Amino acid sequence: MLNIIFLITIAFNVFASYREEAKSILIQHESISSPLRKMDKISQSFLGLPYGQGGPLGEGENGRYDQDPLYRFDTFDCTTYVETMIGLALARDVDEFENLMDKIRYENSEVDYLKRNHFPSLQWVPNNVRNGLLKEVNHKILPASQMKIAEAVINLPGWLKAIKINEIRVPLATMQERQSLLAELHSYSAQYSPTIARIEYLPLSTLLANPRILKNIPDGAIVNFVRPNWDLTDVAGTHMNVSHQSLVFHKKNDIYIRHASTSGEGRVMELLLLEYLKKFENHPTLKGIHVMEVNWP
Repeated sequence: MLNIIFLITIAFNVFASYREEAKSILIQHESISSPLRKMDKISQSFLGLPYGQGGPLGEGENGRYDQDPLYRFDTFDCTTYVETMIGLALARDVDEFENLMDKIRYENSEVDYLKRNHFPSLQWVPNNVRNGLLKEVNHKILPASQMKIAEAVINLPGWLKAIKINEIRVPLATMQERQSLLAELHSYSAQYSPTIARIEYLPLSTLLANPRILKNIPDGAIVNFVRPNWDLTDVAGTHMNVSHQSLVFHKKNDIYIRHASTSGEGRVMELLLLEYLKKFENHPTLKGIHVMEVNWP
């Protein structure tokens, strides 16, 4: 019993420390009146931090299947980096930041594993357009006639059945309890159906043929990297359309991508957007980008 109390105390202190850190970050940048400039400045401060393998965020200490914190500042994956930077840029205080994180990460701000925006083209993009936080801006970069549509069947039952025991992140649970939670999560597959998801994208071939087009991407934009009908059945039980998310910033005459990346040592990094895109020229699955912008106040 003492060990359990000790672990609960540690978890509480960890969550409390993240809240204090959020307060500190917001106070440090409160003099920046432009939310866009605030996002630029804050996101720079996290360059070099390690990539969070396996998804560094969950539903917090009250989560049923994933008790990783609702937010943190010591490690990121590509999506949680984008989400956290948007939340910090728009928030005036820590309570607003926490509410924004829930709004960005969950359908109708309902903190629940099954309501989390796991799939960008099916959930993350449309839910954040619907809630008014973001807008799609592909039309600012290319005319409709030059865009393409990615389509995939997101097999939600297959994804749920493919979830593995190491994805049940409940530190105080025994192995038997975790196995029971996994079986419970698998059982929800009967309540879902495969769903078609579509997402508009700017073809990589068009962008690389005329790199000047990239200057049309708004400063502070969110870029989703599109792999149409990407087959992840063996590892995730489904196909997908989006493999990566990042932020883009204009600096002088250049455009930079800022993201949490698995490449190299695996960390938050910044590099020229054009150079990054060139890596995927003639790539078998990555075919373009989808661009969004924050609805700045």
